[in-house]
Amino acid sequence: MKRSKIYTKMAGLALAALAIAGCTDKWNDHYEAGLPEGTYEGSLWNAIQDNSSLSNFARVLKATGYDASLGSSQVFTVFAPTNAGFSSEQADAVIASYQQQKNAGVKDKYNTAIKEFVQNHIALYNHSVAKSGADSVVMMNGKYLTLTPQTLAGNTLLSTNNLTNNGVLFTLEKNVDYFPNVYEALSSDSEIDSVGKFLEEYTEYEFLASESVAGGIEDGQTWYLDSVTVLTNDLFNYTDYINSEDSVFWMVAPTNDLWVKLVKEYEPYFNYDNEVLKRDSLIHLQPRLAIITGTVFSQTKNAKYMGGEYVWNADSAMSVNAYNYNMRRYAWGRSDMKYYQYDNPFDAGGVFSGVTEVACSNGKVLKTDDWKIDKRSTFFREKLVECESLNNLEGVNETTTNDPARQSVGSWSPFYNQVSEHSYALVAPKGQSNGEVRFKLSGLLSNIDYDIYAVMVPAVASDSLATDTVPTKFNASISYHRQDGVQSAYYYLPENDSTLTSSRRTSFISNPAKVDTIQLVSKFRLPTCSFGLRDSQVILRLATNLLSSERRNKTYTSNMRIDCILVKPHEE
Repeated sequence: MKRSKIYTKMAGLALAALAIAGCTDKWNDHYEAGLPEGTYEGSLWNAIQDNSSLSNFARVLKATGYDASLGSSQVFTVFAPTNAGFSSEQADAVIASYQQQKNAGVKDKYNTAIKEFVQNHIALYNHSVAKSGADSVVMMNGKYLTLTPQTLAGNTLLSTNNLTNNGVLFTLEKNVDYFPNVYEALSSDSEIDSVGKFLEEYTEYEFLASESVAGGIEDGQTWYLDSVTVLTNDLFNYTDYINSEDSVFWMVAPTNDLWVKLVKEYEPYFNYDNEVLKRDSLIHLQPRLAIITGTVFSQTKNAKYMGGEYVWNADSAMSVNAYNYNMRRYAWGRSDMKYYQYDNPFDAGGVFSGVTEVACSNGKVLKTDDWKIDKRSTFFREKLVECESLNNLEGVNETTTNDPARQSVGSWSPFYNQVSEHSYALVAPKGQSNGEVRFKLSGLLSNIDYDIYAVMVPAVASDSLATDTVPTKFNASISYHRQDGVQSAYYYLPENDSTLTSSRRTSFISNPAKVDTIQLVSKFRLPTCSFGLRDSQVILRLATNLLSSERRNKTYTSNMRIDCILVKPHEE
């Protein structure tokens, strides 16, 4: 998997110090537009400490070490809740939480008391308010809070624009509640935290020395005034950056009971053979990933301009995993293969129907105990294997068969729009032999019923004067990985026989007058899974089987003109 990164700069002492020179000049112009209520000849910490109505907030700052930061030459804006709205008991609870986590070895940058309370009331650099208008302030924890002349995130400001030696002090009627983003809400909500715990398994924080500010060297080791870490999670490749504060997402999340039910249902589809690298990890990952892939919706991707305004998810909802019409052919094989996209999402039975909305700082979590996302719209997908592509060719019988030749179907041909990619593979035997070609069928699931088809093309599709216009007679057989990881023998595919014990060679005969979709087998079930693996594990072999008399009388041809192989989940 590709590693995705979101930079989460845990601003420490030196980071703000570096910003002073760049901020000071701009501050003069910015501040003069505001309504100064006064100045204080001292630091932010001095101003807070000297204000008796902020004593509870001051105790939290001192306990968490932020008295030093706010007493330095660095530039901050502090929004301090007064004692009337932030009680001594509340302060004690924050301090207790901080100490408990600290004693457990949690670093300050990950301590929720700091992230969700202290940094939720402090912003880097100077900020002020004018007589009117609103601004968005980025707090130290990355949250975007709306600042107006009267409020911060809807909380009443009691005083504004109090200038100190190292920043600006505002006072608040009460503390600002921490507003989790979609990623955080999945873990903080006890009804859906199974999803959150799964995502957290793949979360890592990496230290970036090149972007951190070194403080010196002790005992041969560099120590840092400010450290920058990177939040990484491989699963963001599938959910997008749902912890990004400057984006808007909706995410459908199953309740814990539903999560358990879905995992149990999906696990048999991902039974990897015993020799697959990291088999146990894949068996754990893939069923759960199958649940959440296709559940996240970006506002940007779903906005449509209708009736003079932008409407979101109006008649169809495209998840972040969906492709638009023009790209589906490249992603899935055909433009009509519409996966991870859902029509009429708000109607009864739609993916957004019957949900409980949980507001987040960057969108919504839509909790549900009734799963409306059909697996046939996500990972239960049809596979189209283009036979003219060398990537899908496993090989030929080199003794009897020439290498496949790509044949194009011109726009003049009546079959032009009936042949995928307007081309097919011509598999011709050497001399009077029977030909044999093998194709790789990749990314298949275990323990589901598949119908497998071969799409055959008539000779006149690419040559209107072709004389090889008799039917092609061929048989089909399949090989797959057994549970022990050994490639099985080839089993012949009689129609409607999924016993995997057939030794008879059923002949399939194409119609030479049309693009002929021939069902090779119905309800074929594989014991092992190759979903997400580079090794396809499943090989389909097609071979002509003409008798000498059939070849001599030109009853059939040994030339196979194969457009594609279709592997479809069976539908009754």
